[in-house]
Amino acid sequence: MLNDLLAIERGMTAHGVGLVGRHPDIKDMAKGGALRVRLDASGTIAAVEIVVEAGRGALWTLRDGQQNGFPGLKTASGLLSLDADARSAHEKIWETDKTPTSRRAELLRLLRACAPDDAQALSWPKAGHKKRIAERLLQLAALRDDPLTAAAPAVFERFLLALDASPSFLHRLAAAIGGHVETDGDEWLDPARMAFFGPVALTIDVAADANFGRDAGDARQIGPISAALNGASTGANPQAGGNGRCALTGKPARLHVGNFPQPNLPGLGQTYIFARNSDIPSLTRYRRTSDASFAVGADLVGRLSGAITALTRDDAKGCTWRLIPAETGDKPDLLIASLASEPETHLADAIADDEEVGGESAFMELSSRVIAQSRGKHRHQYAQDEVLLLVLRAVDPANRKAIYHRRAKATDFFEATKRWQEAKSNTPDWLGFRMPVKGKPEIVFRRPPHVAPLSITALSRVQFANGGRRRVDVIGLTAATAFGLFLGEGDAGQSARRLLRLLLQRHGALLGGLAQAHSKGIERLKDFDPKTDLRRDALRSATWLGALLHHLGRSKEVYMSDVAFRLGQLLAAADVVHVGYCADLRGGDVPPTLLGNSVLAIAGAHPVRALSILQSRWKPYGAWARQVDRVSEKINKLKGGKDDRLAWSMRLGLSNARRIGPIAAELADHFRTNDAASNKPDDQFKAELLLGYMAGLPPLPKKEGSDASNDHGDDLNDLNEEEQQ
Repeated sequence: MLNDLLAIERGMTAHGVGLVGRHPDIKDMAKGGALRVRLDASGTIAAVEIVVEAGRGALWTLRDGQQNGFPGLKTASGLLSLDADARSAHEKIWETDKTPTSRRAELLRLLRACAPDDAQALSWPKAGHKKRIAERLLQLAALRDDPLTAAAPAVFERFLLALDASPSFLHRLAAAIGGHVETDGDEWLDPARMAFFGPVALTIDVAADANFGRDAGDARQIGPISAALNGASTGANPQAGGNGRCALTGKPARLHVGNFPQPNLPGLGQTYIFARNSDIPSLTRYRRTSDASFAVGADLVGRLSGAITALTRDDAKGCTWRLIPAETGDKPDLLIASLASEPETHLADAIADDEEVGGESAFMELSSRVIAQSRGKHRHQYAQDEVLLLVLRAVDPANRKAIYHRRAKATDFFEATKRWQEAKSNTPDWLGFRMPVKGKPEIVFRRPPHVAPLSITALSRVQFANGGRRRVDVIGLTAATAFGLFLGEGDAGQSARRLLRLLLQRHGALLGGLAQAHSKGIERLKDFDPKTDLRRDALRSATWLGALLHHLGRSKEVYMSDVAFRLGQLLAAADVVHVGYCADLRGGDVPPTLLGNSVLAIAGAHPVRALSILQSRWKPYGAWARQVDRVSEKINKLKGGKDDRLAWSMRLGLSNARRIGPIAAELADHFRTNDAASNKPDDQFKAELLLGYMAGLPPLPKKEGSDASNDHGDDLNDLNEEEQQ
């Protein structure tokens, strides 16, 4: 991981991003809430405050590995001594009346009835822990003279005084918390109860004092503290060894000795930036482990840790990092996407988030950079700038690895963004489904949505079976595969064809099944997909099919006029005619498989044979469609009544029957004039066939004054209106 972080550090340094070198002993506190205890110069508790979130960089602490933490530390147990009977009685009272007044009274009763835990008060913190706090105080002595840093050594000194005072620190802490419960707001009830009953996270700080320019816990203390620790001799565990040559930079440097930093990374937890375990024989063939196996400058190690910490801070989420699904399993990977010249760009969201609000707006923001690039800004101002892409994974509880690392020129990356903007819009304008939207009373027509390049990983992890209704978990495509397609690495055409085949195999049943259910009407579509999740997945799949076709040089203006798409439209129209026929002659009783759908699979392998089968089965439906006057009269009788939906189905059936003729003649002429070899379908043909089948015939413009008696071509717009009612 060191090489990967070096590229990040160099990019940030080159663009003037100030990096705070972090000493390996500086760690983030664990996630979750904590209590901040402020001490005055005598070690007396001056204030206790609630910290809602202490982790993810909010508060720092010094630790030797996982031990001897300060100023962040935990009590060994709850502050009160409670036996089983006292706990049981409390639980009963606590759950019986949940009003704040009752619960406040219960906590105050508990504080009066139960003494503080004397055994813990006498032994906490342990002697070794207390000794280490005193050693840290000596290491930070150089910070006393600067008002901005003086609070750091002061908090160590004040805590040691507090531990020697009487009554004990924990006794006084319990009383101080009780005072807040009695006089302050309801926000103190849960933190106080947690402190009384179980180990509680504490962060110690100095009281407000004019002598201090900033708190000890201020993140701006990390740099000076790191420098002080690096400059101080720490006895048996020095972090800076002798002089040597850094293996990363090739320059003479003071070498790092001891444990490497462990930044707390989103989704991955504490992560050693370098580790070589002596228990793994393949890593110790030269009989060197840990720091002895890799010579690297001590100052550089601090900057590398500072770089990844800066990129993964909470307020940079969506810009420089986000969690992404792995190709298998429940644990996410960490994506780091860095453009040092524009760190506030929502780069990570743009390439990984396909949600309507977050992902699409982020991609539009990124696209604005494409416009700027086309005007020369990025090409000239940032011609040598690079976009760094890094994916980190927790391989096991103690091992994190970089599974993908690329550096792309900014100009190349923005060109890839421009191509993707075009690719993800490569579907018919009228393709989509109507579905309810949260917060809106009406049904809304949804087209294939924006998808991010990395969305293929999650999408490909599902295979649809049982006609598209059942999900089966499978291993998805890797982030490396998605990035390879997006950036055009290697043979992009071959990659697109491989992805196209996989998506057809896994999602073909879903797309065909939903399209058929849609032809049967909104009620049948609801039965097929009651939660609308299948429709959403199908629309994302449609976007991806269009994007992959675009990578193969098949824009929608080209493929929509070609044989495969037109054949799909023909099958979709046949389904609509079949539904209209059933609405008239069978009272709306529709068979499980419609006419066009029955030959869809055959059409993907043998289109001529599929057309032949369709022609042999078409006669009764064609005969029905020619009974225009009779059917139109029936439509007028049913329209507006309880069988209004049947009337709509019949109107659509007549309309599609009228429009199906030219398409059938066009296809027949094509297959007559082309030999069998040129008609052999491939995956590209199957994808275009499916898109045509999903889209069906485009809506016709409405004619003023038209009605069922003189216009048998009422269109999909009519159905859309009907579904809204």
